[in-house]
Amino acid sequence: MTDEAKQKWQAIFADWQITIKTYSTMGALHTLAQHWVENEVIIERAATEEAEINGPKWTPDWDDRDSVGEFHSERDLARYMHDKIMIPMHRQSCIVMLYATVERELRRLIENLEKERGPQKLQLKDMKADSYMAKVGKFVKEFYGIKFSDCPQYTALCDLQKIRDCIIHCHGEVSLSRDKDFLLKLRNKRRGFFAHPEHGIYIDDQCVKQLAMETWCFFTWLFEKLNWKIAGQWQGDKLAQTFKKLKT
Repeated sequence: MTDEAKQKWQAIFADWQITIKTYSTMGALHTLAQHWVENEVIIERAATEEAEINGPKWTPDWDDRDSVGEFHSERDLARYMHDKIMIPMHRQSCIVMLYATVERELRRLIENLEKERGPQKLQLKDMKADSYMAKVGKFVKEFYGIKFSDCPQYTALCDLQKIRDCIIHCHGEVSLSRDKDFLLKLRNKRRGFFAHPEHGIYIDDQCVKQLAMETWCFFTWLFEKLNWKIAGQWQGDKLAQTFKKLKT
């Protein structure tokens, strides 16, 4: 290994040592964002190919509404599995994975805090709350003086939790959810999220993208409150750049 290469890797390792408490969290969120977009692209490509193979082979009369309607119906039928089954299923799974990542990284947060500042008189399991995220929030507020609710993006994580709970516990059926009223109101507040009392939830790409970016901002805010350094590669609008790069 040349001296130049050795110095490069020494600098990388030194930076990693400084950012070790935040690196895995930011990396996990970024990797999940890549997974979502890359698979959206794969499914869309497959749908386009299916339409070319099994879709209409004739050219409609664009001035005839019936002809155009028939053409689109045949094309939509060819794309049905991808548009109506694969895409919704993929987006719901990404919502579930995003919230699972939130919980896992909050657990990592507590572990790093206790390594840095020592154990507290109470443990996380002693906290009483309705959810794991709320339990961590209560613990962090009690012993480290940080209120999750002070973060502008915290409400987005609460939205994420409600949507995830509906998917996991109610198969996406709003009528079965204990948060039915909340979800029906959320459709008017959150772009790309749709909830119908009889037909369940539908998640557009804008909803997944926004929730991922808001989750990213929440952890960035939290680490700044703790004075934990974030690696340069995760600085700025990294996630937005990734979405733009992978979507093109």
